[in-house]
Amino acid sequence: MAASVLRRSSRLAAAAARAEPVASSLKPKNESVCFSKKAGSVSKKVKESNDFHEPISSPPDSQEAVVSTVESELARELGLNRGKLLKKMPSRDMEAELWDMGFQRVAGVDEAGRGPLAGPVVAAACIIPSSVIIEGIDDSKKINEAKREELYNVITSTPGVSYAVHVVDAAIIDEINILQATMQAMTACVQKLSRETKGLLVPDFILVDGNRLPENFPENSRSVVKGDAICHVIAAASILAKVTRDRIMLSYDLKWPEYGFKTHKGYGTSVHMSALLKYGPCDIHRRSFAPLKDQGCCAAEEYTREKPSDDQFLPDAGSNTSKRKTRRRGI
Repeated sequence: MAASVLRRSSRLAAAAARAEPVASSLKPKNESVCFSKKAGSVSKKVKESNDFHEPISSPPDSQEAVVSTVESELARELGLNRGKLLKKMPSRDMEAELWDMGFQRVAGVDEAGRGPLAGPVVAAACIIPSSVIIEGIDDSKKINEAKREELYNVITSTPGVSYAVHVVDAAIIDEINILQATMQAMTACVQKLSRETKGLLVPDFILVDGNRLPENFPENSRSVVKGDAICHVIAAASILAKVTRDRIMLSYDLKWPEYGFKTHKGYGTSVHMSALLKYGPCDIHRRSFAPLKDQGCCAAEEYTREKPSDDQFLPDAGSNTSKRKTRRRGI
């Protein structure tokens, strides 16, 4: 197929070399043209100025135009769109800039689970040294579940990588609201990363996904809007947070299969909403979220019993992060 396109490009180039200037078919700009315009059964002659006509460009007669035409035809032959030929992946440019400034342990922080009607919010912090290369890391929302699991395993098993994860359950979300719960999760995972890495990779600069930083965060920190789509280390943290939360929701699906947590992970899909109408909320639903709040559901304190422990889903960082677990209410 590529050979046929190259042959066609040769013919196009030869034709362009032989092509003679083509006279414009337009009338001079100051002239007028007449055409018939029918209104009902009456035909009228209407005069219209050519001032509004744009000139027709001459056929391409340069080598650049021929090459552009060949490239377009090649793209069509291959069924590709030029804009999709190169996929923009999160880069290490932001980290490299900080490395040049003397910050060598740059941590990325992201969360998963702010929007669902059920389940916890999970935050992760991750440091990937400049000497470590992990291919394929992308925003967790842009890759499928199998690829996320694969990258999670690679990130958590690569020597030199340091990370920590923190879970805040639905009961606490209802008590302090989802924004504060997210900030709490981010703060906690950074604190874990700092104290549980045995001093090897304590972060000296932190990049946080979003448009705000948690209160009392370290001075050397910066929020990055859409950071999981543009910053490599934030994207890695997004994968750790997303996979951890998904695993928790899969465990909840075993206990409450009627809600379909396995498929929608607690988000307000039509299947989930139908289950809520039929069965009402279960222990892990967020009572402070609409439409549950509008139904006058019981207080958060009343549904913190007999839930699977989320600690079993926190990543084991091996030599980089200890297995120390903190007490969290309800989980």
